[in-house]
Amino acid sequence: MDFSIDTEQKALRDAARELASRRAPQHGEGDVPVGPAPHDADTWSALAEVGALGLPFAEDVGGFGASAVEVSLVATELGKAGVRTAYADALIAGSLLATAGSDLLESVTDGSALVVPAMAEPDRAWSITTSSVTAEGADDSWKLTGEKSPVPYADAASHVVVPASVEGGLAIFLVEGPTAAGGGVTFDGTAATLLIGPDNGAAALSQAINLGIVTLCAEALGAMEGASTMTVEYLKTRKQFGVPLMSFQTLTQRAADMYVSLELARSTALFAAMAISDDPSDSTTASRAKVVVGQSGRHIGQESIQLHGGIGMTAEYAVGHLVTRLTAIERTFGDTRQHLASLASTLSDHEQVDILS
Repeated sequence: MDFSIDTEQKALRDAARELASRRAPQHGEGDVPVGPAPHDADTWSALAEVGALGLPFAEDVGGFGASAVEVSLVATELGKAGVRTAYADALIAGSLLATAGSDLLESVTDGSALVVPAMAEPDRAWSITTSSVTAEGADDSWKLTGEKSPVPYADAASHVVVPASVEGGLAIFLVEGPTAAGGGVTFDGTAATLLIGPDNGAAALSQAINLGIVTLCAEALGAMEGASTMTVEYLKTRKQFGVPLMSFQTLTQRAADMYVSLELARSTALFAAMAISDDPSDSTTASRAKVVVGQSGRHIGQESIQLHGGIGMTAEYAVGHLVTRLTAIERTFGDTRQHLASLASTLSDHEQVDILS
């Protein structure tokens, strides 16, 4: 399979790299805040200016008619620089708006509206097939009841897209001006607009989540690249017993193992982007990518911290922040265990191969 990118894709990658370098957190100049990142309106406007927010959407709604491959190029550069944004979240919401044919999508692609999905629920395992939030109503009059938490960037969002249970299955709703508190959103007879009915709600949500997973896997790839590069440079320059740490064979071998994990994650993330571009409903490939990237990210993150020693734990140094982000990504849109379980549940669908025959 050809993983090379063309001239236009290289130009997009370079533009994203330049943007990310200007918006990257300035480590080494004091403590950089840890924890959930607030929405940066200036960075969001810059992403809109380079067309990143409209990449996978049709041109007639302000998009560029590109694919998940182009999205992954942008997300990788954001991850490498440690720039935290609502990029994956907004693309999920945008995908659902596109399926619904909502006029709001144009405001999403030009950056004037921040729309994020509200999917996770407190004290419940990740699921896109069920929701404890319920909806009652008909036609243009719907009310939501329940809670979604955490909802990243809800405090800055103009709208949230909410999966909710209705008679007949799962439907997708739009809520304007959500009231966020404690990192989540509570609905108590909250007015909502029906976007996608139960006949297509679960399928549309699954496709949107697949795009979000590809985006997050690419961001994780960038973070792994950043952490690996910093670790190798540290081993080359830091001296122990009068010689660089890279002189010790065991440390060199561990750095080589990090490189193997990085390249495995790169191939997996790129393949997933290409597969989802061809078939947005390919949840199996999305789960495989989530597993491989999650495992590689954990390996690279742990090795980066250990090979740096104490400095890797400090808030002034970038590698710890990259590892923190990798840890968060592994647990977003289902963690490694959940995706492994999902893949394992389909084993009976495949033929057995006797490798000894």
